Amino acid sequence: MQDRPSANELLEAIADFLIKDVMPAVKNDDLLSYKTLVSWNMLGVIGREIKLGEINLKKELTRLSTTLGTSVSLESKTYLEIQEMTRELNQVLSKKIQSEKISIEDKKIWEAVKETLREKLEISNPKFLSGKE
Repeated sequence: MQDRPSANELLEAIADFLIKDVMPAVKNDDLLSYKTLVSWNMLGVIGREIKLGEINLKKELTRLSTTLGTSVSLESKTYLEIQEMTRELNQVLSKKIQSEKISIEDKKIWEAVKETLREKLEISNPKFLSGKE
């Protein structure tokens, strides 16, 4: 990628184009209007993923490791490797919750799960967190 424009600047330009130029042109076509709005929204998700995805993923992996009492090293790991490690530890946690019938009273686990959910919503739907849906 070149220095300028950045990936986020490109995404913002495309989103701006969709809302300012495409939406008015397709306003009488319900299906195209819907698809344009979905596309515009997905550009925002991608932009937030670029900005926050790796940071939040590392926090999630660290939280999972602490919650499960395991040790993980992020040193020299690629983003895809960290994603896979996180996916695997989430499966372990899920099986633990099911097999041990862990209740909502187990604050350590449920606080970790809630924080992960909050971080995921921060990327996929930040308006949900603000209550301004």
